[in-house]
Amino acid sequence: MKKILTCLSIAMIGIAFTGCMYDDDELWNAVDDVTNRVAKLEAAVQNANNNIDALQTLITALQQQVTITSVTSTTDGYTIQFSDGKTATLTNGVNANAPIVSVKQDVDGEYYWTVDGEWLLVDGVKVRASAHDGNDGENGLNGSDGKDGQDAVAPQVRINPDNKEWEISVDGGQTWQSTGVIAQGRDGYDGSNGDSYFRSVDTSHSEYVIFVLYDGTEICIPRYDNTTPLFIIEGVNEVEVLEAGETRTYKVEAAHVADYSISKPDGWRVSYSENLLSVTAPMSDHTCAETEGVIAFNLVSPAGKSCIVKMQVKVLMQETAMRVLTFEDGDAHFTPYSLDYAGVTINVWSDLIDNEQYFGTLTYSEGGIYTWYDENNTELTHSFTTPYWGGGHAISNYVIEDYETIPDGYNGWYELQMSVPIGGHGGSSNFAVHNGYADSFNSQIYDASLHGFEFADGVERVVDHMYVTNTNYFLNSLTYGDGFNAPAHEGTYIKILAYGYDAEGNETGVAEFYLCRDGQCISTWEKFDLSSLGKVVKINFNFAASEDQSGPYGLNCPAYFAYDDVAVRF
Repeated sequence: MKKILTCLSIAMIGIAFTGCMYDDDELWNAVDDVTNRVAKLEAAVQNANNNIDALQTLITALQQQVTITSVTSTTDGYTIQFSDGKTATLTNGVNANAPIVSVKQDVDGEYYWTVDGEWLLVDGVKVRASAHDGNDGENGLNGSDGKDGQDAVAPQVRINPDNKEWEISVDGGQTWQSTGVIAQGRDGYDGSNGDSYFRSVDTSHSEYVIFVLYDGTEICIPRYDNTTPLFIIEGVNEVEVLEAGETRTYKVEAAHVADYSISKPDGWRVSYSENLLSVTAPMSDHTCAETEGVIAFNLVSPAGKSCIVKMQVKVLMQETAMRVLTFEDGDAHFTPYSLDYAGVTINVWSDLIDNEQYFGTLTYSEGGIYTWYDENNTELTHSFTTPYWGGGHAISNYVIEDYETIPDGYNGWYELQMSVPIGGHGGSSNFAVHNGYADSFNSQIYDASLHGFEFADGVERVVDHMYVTNTNYFLNSLTYGDGFNAPAHEGTYIKILAYGYDAEGNETGVAEFYLCRDGQCISTWEKFDLSSLGKVVKINFNFAASEDQSGPYGLNCPAYFAYDDVAVRF
């Protein structure tokens, strides 16, 4: 419109200079006509989308057995209030040749969208107006079988500013498809001077309201009475957007509810009591949580009538940074410290590697405390009381590719217990080796507790993952057998159990990783996902094994595994 007015203004100036007497009424009438037609088209688009949304609300109410609490006549239509708190606004048509978007029930009993009486198709498939509830309780989709495919969706319409054709979108306005209809005046389908999606609204019945669509289709919605549930969540937006971890409380107007159940997206917490609804969004570090979805309340009245009230929710997840414990000297940010019992100063990670894998100065001195701390990085720390045969996490860089033949000068693989068949993860040098387990029979650990690592600052964080592999000691025992156990075979398994603990000492969960399954033992670095433990201050490790690897004194096989590149979320 600005371009039109500018051009007309220039024309008027030119005319003013060429004559003294000029009647511009006709020109201004043309300007007014353009302005009125643009306003009418804008109103037509708004009305069309309002009526499509209202139609979607009616179909949803019909499907979810929601009732009508009031119908109010307005200057240009009706306002419908429902027992779940939702509102639908029906507006009268505007003469703009708008395509009539409506719904029609197909032979499968489902409602599908139509445009000017024809099915609305996307890639040859009808677009569902009514949601199909799948086995998981979520809305199913509409595909060739009528049960799988797209979610029930309300189309949108617009007028293309270039060619003035009406266009329609079924993906929230991301893409538009032309209807081939030019936006201009015409008589409406109902014989009036405007486009009408609804022929009439019949409110004469005390038990229900009848909505008659342009093609004669009738939608009958029951009125609310004291035999049906009422459940109105106050102050709810079309989509409730919460911050990660945020709890929001809503007042609820409820009546005639004898029983109810709640379904929700994974990771969300929802509770309802005494007309107060509490919704808590998942934390940003909850990898298994759904970032958006529907909270549904299935309500039953004392009379046995039921309805479903749904609430759309979404969480704004915060971005997290990942810090990694690599055990590499270049990543040593800790303050240098001394292990006085061994007379050693620790400046970098390699200073924690013992000169001997068995009976070395650092890991086998009596009465010493071997400790490491990834200060100024992941903040993870670990300590154990020497000797190492009692369990602990020692830093190593020992690599022996052949785990079948014991190298000359050694009596057994127990003297090479800190070696692996490959270097550190990703071609690095250093890694850590865990030793120790506890079970109902016995414990390798002096104090019968499990070994692991924890955050030195006591802050709960998510340990996302780490990489693990088997040691040569373990691989030789499981592959070839030894004096304690027979070689692994089909059915043999040995797995790591990782236990998470929060700041109060409560167990947050258990994660599992198979070092050996069906007789096949890993000899490469594999990712161990620990994120399911959630926020923890400590993770301890144990072993579980098949019967052929356990005996009257506990675990038969060596209780060792190597780990590297522990990733922590910040």
